[in-house]
Amino acid sequence: MSASLRINEAAPGTSFRVMPRRIAVVRALLALLWAGAVALAVGDDVPTTDTDLPTTAALFLASYPLIDVIASLLGSTFADARVLRINAAVSSLAVVGISIAAFGSDAGATLIAFGAWAVVSGAIQLGIAIHRRRAEGRQLPMVISGGVSMIAGLSFIAASGDSKAHLVTLAGYMAVGAVLYLLWARRSQADPQPAK
Repeated sequence: MSASLRINEAAPGTSFRVMPRRIAVVRALLALLWAGAVALAVGDDVPTTDTDLPTTAALFLASYPLIDVIASLLGSTFADARVLRINAAVSSLAVVGISIAAFGSDAGATLIAFGAWAVVSGAIQLGIAIHRRRAEGRQLPMVISGGVSMIAGLSFIAASGDSKAHLVTLAGYMAVGAVLYLLWARRSQADPQPAK
């Protein structure tokens, strides 16, 4: 989920209306691929929070925020450049933090790192979406996405204290975010004019 792209149309001109939607669709499809890859990598095994992650699962979890880095940088060409660049920096730091946890620590630490990133990026997305909704409308899927990201992140952090690490919930988080981005892109395409 996260604030990875600008969820609104910035200025007159086809590219300013179409490109953010295209970025949203590509971002969503990548998130669905990552969700499937994480689910396959984890499989039916539910490790304890104090065990190492499978290498493949660690790789996909650590690299997932890169989707937001790229989408934020591409989206900042169209609108909200400063905030999206901040989000790209946050997600870049998340790649490092999640990598350290996933490859150097255990499943519990990975849940904390992933959850912290979800909370921060979700808060950024929620703030942008609320601001844009007042001005332009059509942001409800992104408002929901930001809120869900924050709640999910907090739940991942809380789950790090459990005995079992239900890592497949991270794949569910990715899939829900993808669906909300697709919903926003569809709503935006159906009615490119802001709601009054």
